[in-house]
Amino acid sequence: MYNEPAMTANPKYIVSSRINLVLLTSLAITVLISLPRLLLWQRLTPGRYSVETNVTELSLRALYIFLTSIVYFIIHLQTHTGKIGFITINYNRFWQRTLISILTFFILNTLLFRFHVFLFSPRTNAPLFKFLFNINMVITVILTILFAQVFRLLLYNYQMRLTNASLLKANAETKYEVLKNQVNPHFLFNSLNTINALITTNQQAAVDFVNNMSDVYRYALKSHELNSIPLQEELQFIAAYTEVLKGRYGNKMQIEVQVIPASKQYRIPPMALQILVENAVKHNIASHNKPLHIRIFNNEAAELVVTNNRQQRHRPEPSTGVGLQNLNQRCQYLSNHSLIIQQTESSFSVTIPLMNQI
Repeated sequence: MYNEPAMTANPKYIVSSRINLVLLTSLAITVLISLPRLLLWQRLTPGRYSVETNVTELSLRALYIFLTSIVYFIIHLQTHTGKIGFITINYNRFWQRTLISILTFFILNTLLFRFHVFLFSPRTNAPLFKFLFNINMVITVILTILFAQVFRLLLYNYQMRLTNASLLKANAETKYEVLKNQVNPHFLFNSLNTINALITTNQQAAVDFVNNMSDVYRYALKSHELNSIPLQEELQFIAAYTEVLKGRYGNKMQIEVQVIPASKQYRIPPMALQILVENAVKHNIASHNKPLHIRIFNNEAAELVVTNNRQQRHRPEPSTGVGLQNLNQRCQYLSNHSLIIQQTESSFSVTIPLMNQI
């Protein structure tokens, strides 16, 4: 359902750098446009120049350019969605920014021109001045938009580099966690004890348990090489993983899967469901009196939801939170959407974004 990459960066660093960049570039544009006029004014005598000017007027004209440049940088460097009345504006769409730029130009240019004429009415109300004033404003706007587009491209590349670095780190940590789970002595010890008990009581159940363990470890070895995997395969893995857990917990734990067939073609990060099921088992009581219920289903929006009843242990298991954190980072990178975590007194649920083929 989602397939756009996410972009993440340090907000404070970006905001600070953007402000400095806007101010310095606006100043450079002001100097670039004002310098020819200043040189011309110094060379021409008052009698040869039809539009009389002075230092105050030149300074105000430079201020107009500077302020106009800042306004257009603000418009074209926005990345969020805003509202003007009942109209929603997405600043990531170029045509919407262009429309706002045109409207802003007519309003801002008219106000600045009338203000200037009000201050210098005896000298600057000639048609020639109006033409030159408009030309300066147009050049200012064009230069600012060009610089803003370059800055947006540079910012995008910078954010992509940060995202890729973050993903590499998350993948490395996830692989480490997966490898730890593959050779987890505690998990292996409990599984061997379960096999030992089943061999003496139910040999067929012992064979089934070993086969399920084999499927679990085979999937774990295969999945850590992939960025995403079809939901159908993840559900098959969870079925085997569930049988392994039931071999240990019996009726103390129940896992219910109600996933619509249409959603099975989509993809999720590998081991995503295992991380959430393991998280539920690790942090909750599972007993005959208080069985642990885990449900995997689609909500009304066809998103994948994993929920369980909350029965917190009296002595909480130590947890670093790396599993959920890494899963969230992988979802952000692959789908541009985060996990949705909801917690109440009686339940805990996580919504996983589904992705198209990557």
